[in-house]
Amino acid sequence: MAGVRLRGLSVRYSNFLLEPMDLDIDLGERVALVGANGAGKSTTLKAVAGRLRDYEGRVEVGGGDIRPRLPGIRATIGFLPERPLGFGWMTIDQHLRFLSTFFPTWDRDYERELLARLELPGTSKVGTLSRGMSVKLSLVTAEAHRPPILILDEPTTAIDPVMRRELLKIIGDCAPTGGDRLVLFSSHILEDVEFIAERVVLMRRGRILEDVTTQELQERDPGAPLSQILVSALESDD
Repeated sequence: MAGVRLRGLSVRYSNFLLEPMDLDIDLGERVALVGANGAGKSTTLKAVAGRLRDYEGRVEVGGGDIRPRLPGIRATIGFLPERPLGFGWMTIDQHLRFLSTFFPTWDRDYERELLARLELPGTSKVGTLSRGMSVKLSLVTAEAHRPPILILDEPTTAIDPVMRRELLKIIGDCAPTGGDRLVLFSSHILEDVEFIAERVVLMRRGRILEDVTTQELQERDPGAPLSQILVSALESDD
């Protein structure tokens, strides 16, 4: 299966324009979208995940345009959205059982393993979960069917430091560099970018500033933390 190809992807809202974007991401890569609020990160991720219909250009997943393959193509994509969704009256177990019917490759044993690692009790009601617990549940729903493409929008939002490290480890374990899966994610926590990504797409006000590997970034200031180098790159003049 091929990875992700964006050709002239553009989205226009009343107060925002995602300028035409070309981007290639291959299986085996872990790529971070980095930028301030309003840079276009979430819009880009939703388009790749097949959750955005109103756009210009072409989004290819697995070697073909996703438009004529919706909604079926979503079975090959794991998506953790910026705002987790679910029926509040369901328990976690009911929520996952319901979702599993839409994904032929859903792995119930793996689901239980993820729930245990993330300390999510299956009897808890979805509507009573904290923001952090909801994000963890969204990771389970995105990952339990082991999709070749994993799209994560701010995956460590509202997560405590200890569990955040476990969540990052899960992401690293499930999609190792050079494997047969890819991870495309966004994060405001630059230390997370350093932990997961091998490539960074810097964005500002709806356009790509740079597409660069983490190694190339670190060579700009040897010895400095990647998070510091990223801040400098984002603050540089156009």
